[in-house]
Amino acid sequence: MYVRVMFSSEGASPITLIHAMADLGFTPVMGEYDFFYEIEEQAKNYRETLKKLHQQLKGLNVMYTLTTKPG
Repeated sequence: MYVRVMFSSEGASPITLIHAMADLGFTPVMGEYDFFYEIEEQAKNYRETLKKLHQQLKGLNVMYTLTTKPG
């Protein structure tokens, strides 16, 4: 799973976001996307990861998009 983030000058700093994402197991990457997470192809794991991601980013005043690609 790849995550692209749009920051706001009124929101959390990039470093704060990196720490928040790392707490969930996401790795910062350079290039087209900002973070990567290796997710199992089980639907339950995917839903749980999305739920945790949304909760973690809530209140940080950032916008995000998700992309999944087959391994």
